[in-house]
Amino acid sequence: MSTKEKNTTIHFKSSEKTKSLELIAYLFDRNKKLVEKVIIKDDKAKFKTKFDRRDNSSILVLPNDEAISNETDFAVLASKHKAYRPKVRINRNNELEALAIPDKLTAFWFRKKCRVLGNVSKVFNINNFKDRKGLCNVRVHICEVDRIEWLLPKVPDDIIIKIPDLILYPEIPMPIPTIKEIPEIPRPFPLPNLNFDFNFFEGTKRPELNLKFPKENKLILSKATQPIIENEKVLNLLQSKNPKLIREAILNNFSLFHPVICLVPWLWHYFYKCDHLTTVYTDNNGDFDTEISYAIFGDHPDLYFWVEAFIDDQWVTVYKPWLSCNTYWNYKCGTEVNINVTDERVRWECSNDLDGELIWIKTINWGTSVTHIEQRDVDGVPIQGKILKRQGLTDKHETKGNFRRPFGKNLSFIVQFSKDLPSNKYIYYRWSFKKVKNADLSDVVSTYKSLDNLVRKSYSYTFRDSNGHLHFNYNSVKLGPFDVASERNLYLIPTSSPQDAPFNASEQDADWDRNTRTIAFDSSLEGDGLYEFILELFDKNGNKVTNIPNQLFQVPDFDTFTPSINAPAINLVNNIGTNTCSAFKMVMRIDNSSTQADIYKIKVDGVEVNPTCCGFVPYENVNSNIEIKFRAYHPHNFADLSFVVQKGTCSDSVQTRKTNARGMVIGNAITTTSPNYIRNEFSEYTKTFKPADLLGICASEEKAAFAQRLYVNALATNGDHEIDAYDSSKLVAFALDKKKS
Repeated sequence: MSTKEKNTTIHFKSSEKTKSLELIAYLFDRNKKLVEKVIIKDDKAKFKTKFDRRDNSSILVLPNDEAISNETDFAVLASKHKAYRPKVRINRNNELEALAIPDKLTAFWFRKKCRVLGNVSKVFNINNFKDRKGLCNVRVHICEVDRIEWLLPKVPDDIIIKIPDLILYPEIPMPIPTIKEIPEIPRPFPLPNLNFDFNFFEGTKRPELNLKFPKENKLILSKATQPIIENEKVLNLLQSKNPKLIREAILNNFSLFHPVICLVPWLWHYFYKCDHLTTVYTDNNGDFDTEISYAIFGDHPDLYFWVEAFIDDQWVTVYKPWLSCNTYWNYKCGTEVNINVTDERVRWECSNDLDGELIWIKTINWGTSVTHIEQRDVDGVPIQGKILKRQGLTDKHETKGNFRRPFGKNLSFIVQFSKDLPSNKYIYYRWSFKKVKNADLSDVVSTYKSLDNLVRKSYSYTFRDSNGHLHFNYNSVKLGPFDVASERNLYLIPTSSPQDAPFNASEQDADWDRNTRTIAFDSSLEGDGLYEFILELFDKNGNKVTNIPNQLFQVPDFDTFTPSINAPAINLVNNIGTNTCSAFKMVMRIDNSSTQADIYKIKVDGVEVNPTCCGFVPYENVNSNIEIKFRAYHPHNFADLSFVVQKGTCSDSVQTRKTNARGMVIGNAITTTSPNYIRNEFSEYTKTFKPADLLGICASEEKAAFAQRLYVNALATNGDHEIDAYDSSKLVAFALDKKKS
């Protein structure tokens, strides 16, 4: 077969049933690799490649169907999609000719429509106020999962013979084999007469498996394997150690084996294959609705869904669960599929319009309400006997009202502008900051400096591809910074539509989310401390507006987030006895400091007795004093500590209550039922024990081995989540052993 020789034309005889179908001819080489595919026009397939019957090349014919357009596997096309494999001969006119397609085969080519609909949503947690919202303009990918009869013959024997051990000995760790490419299926490919019972996963049912992957790759599968073990016929086939018989057992009893395979990740590659059918986009409520097709005489579609969202100027996958355990087997057409996204990157968007002239300052990034930042200079309830200044701290990740977390890393301010903005009076905005206190809360004399990072606002639009299918895409426009007259670093208030001036977006159905990331910046600024941020407004000529109605600035309700409320006086600038102000303001505590963790060597009666790294700690008698000491440090005390002493493999609740500590890195470390560890000025924590306190249930042996684990968790948040990069930890061990007399 060569592309250098003249083209090949093959004549096909059409029948009444095939005249209504657009057909594609696939040309494969002797190794069953696809060489070329062409549309059959006027009963002719014109290949650019030379076809020679003597070199064992093959031709397959199928309808031009989107559902199979990307498939190139010879066996899948021939077996799953019922392709016609014509015998090519030379007719009396010395032309290459194929006989008409048998009617009994074309019956499988006619397809039926299936409506697929559902909703994509996420529960958003903004300072413990939880609200489920539909996700708009996300991409839902719909795939069809191949049933086992198409894949099992391709699974290598060395994988097949491992499956009985998973069934019979689930408690024994099994090494994970190197994933191999599944080989092509050799011809001929006889398909057994299969009677599959997939009713146990019918419709939207999922396998209810309350099994967990244990640590160190140990697979606890006993609950899932029990139905197989109880089936004597299947069990005998598994015990045969014959790959052919084991394959047959799996093939004919896949409803028993699926829950097991679902729990073994390295098997998924062999037993599940997903073909992309279509992509659909959600509306403003998170709903999607589309149609797919499937063969009238084929099985009901088995569907799998995964989701992408447009985040930070690119499409990213935000929902893609295990295909093995999240397929909708025998999907019932018209049944709603509810997809719950938990990815923290997915933002709180698709908001409703605000009427009037309002500016709703909502959140820091997407997860911390601005009303959950303490604005007052208050102390609050002491923590472990020490006073924590609460101003500028948030209760994000805490119980409501427990303000003890500063902000760090990259921050942004999310604002919603009402649909009547911009107006003649309000065209631009600007965020500025000044540092008002150092990290130790000593006063700072400083002036406001404007934030000047580039801000672009994304908008969605629709377009149709060459097949007429509707798609969403995104573009963006610059909000700022701009210099207007004598003012620097001004930003445009977004119009109701990106198609309005001055943005003038030209795409079809251009629209943007009503939430606006008005500024994003690195919180390092001028170092750790307390900062004041102000939001000012300017007219079209760059003149600062100073007589703003107080009610123009809105903030979230503290308890319910929505609806918005008028910003309190503490958030307004120059609001003394008037109904107007000149800006919105808020204070925030910034802290980007890291923690430190260390565990010191054990002392016995005041002396360090294990000077080497080996960790053996000899003690004299039951009256010896054994000192445990560790350091959990944050320069401004914004951290929690967790200190655990684990004895061997024992669970000794009495010992752990005496030794284990949790608390904030301030004052004394605390435990619930035992005396405190004593903290000194260097953030070192010390406590003395008797041997019996540590040995506990091992007291009769007079020795035991211990692990000490310290984790210091920084409290700083970026508004969405804790900043783990500022955490630290330490793990050491020691062995307590009584000296020989």
